[in-house]
Amino acid sequence: MPNDIDAWLLLNASGLSALRQRQLLAAFCSAEEIIAASDNQLSQAEGITTAHIKKLRRAQRETDLPSLRQKCADFSIHLLTINDDNYPPLLKETRTPPAMLFVQGEITKSDELAVAIVGTRKCTPYGRTVARRLAGNLAQRGFTIISGLAVGIDGEAHEGALEAGGRSIAVLACGPDITYPTSHKSLRQRLAESGAVVTEYAFGTRPLRERFPARNRLISGLSLGTAVVEAPAKSGALITARLAGEQGREVFAVPGDINSPTSRGCHALIKDGAQLVEVAEDIVDGLGILLQAVPARPEPLEVELHGDEKIVYEALSHEPIHIDQIAEACGRRPAQVTSALMLLEVKDLVRRFPGNTFVRLN
Repeated sequence: MPNDIDAWLLLNASGLSALRQRQLLAAFCSAEEIIAASDNQLSQAEGITTAHIKKLRRAQRETDLPSLRQKCADFSIHLLTINDDNYPPLLKETRTPPAMLFVQGEITKSDELAVAIVGTRKCTPYGRTVARRLAGNLAQRGFTIISGLAVGIDGEAHEGALEAGGRSIAVLACGPDITYPTSHKSLRQRLAESGAVVTEYAFGTRPLRERFPARNRLISGLSLGTAVVEAPAKSGALITARLAGEQGREVFAVPGDINSPTSRGCHALIKDGAQLVEVAEDIVDGLGILLQAVPARPEPLEVELHGDEKIVYEALSHEPIHIDQIAEACGRRPAQVTSALMLLEVKDLVRRFPGNTFVRLN
């Protein structure tokens, strides 16, 4: 009979849904007992049919366990089962927690103080700035930031947390041996070093569209609340927000430009009762956590600006402005504006975006 780890790998490889795996565990207590059970015994478990048993037996016949164990070692993956004391308690409280998670990095006790930040892949510079700043401020207060590793808002949230020296967890909609998108390979590695990358899907599982809603329930399930930063009317981020509400978690939304399609989802959430968020303290207050109990964000250093720096900075806003428009607004030559913007970037007061546009960060 396979050992405990092998039994969990076989249960995962069966492709049974999280609900069916939980029903089996409710009947047999452990993966080893499930694998050792007879077909007749398995059929007595609630919700388990002949088709489910066939899937389990096929996994037992066809799964290359030595290869799976080697892959875990190659990708520095360890298994976290629902019977493990370190399994995230917030996730365990949900209706369909995964029986097992593949984890790269570590999930710690501190990750119980977690907030999900999600949003559209096609975000605006405003959304990028807000997501990164919100994540950074929450991370400085001790919150772990949960998101989905996608381009756009997800990536900015992860980056903001890491830049602030905090922890962040990425939840994948694919196998642990796949990085999606591939452009986030470096980000994934940094997350594994300063947080974790997790998935319920077996090695080799492709990131197909239908897997993302299931992934989203883990993002919201790992979190005390979910904040949406920019989302069109139809968006995976709104699915995450809905799941958070169904799980009894708080839902937050950042307002945006009323003319922007990427604001419609957030505004709809606010109309439906989501808490409006402008700063990190709105989320802390919304979660009912006393500010005194959460590490305060350090006050920003006072930076004195003089001459062209001051004039250029005052001409900027949180919406992207092209350098030519900045020069016109300031009455300065482009060379003077370029020099001032470079100094402001060094002082971390402005950020450059594609198309030679800039936004102020404070």
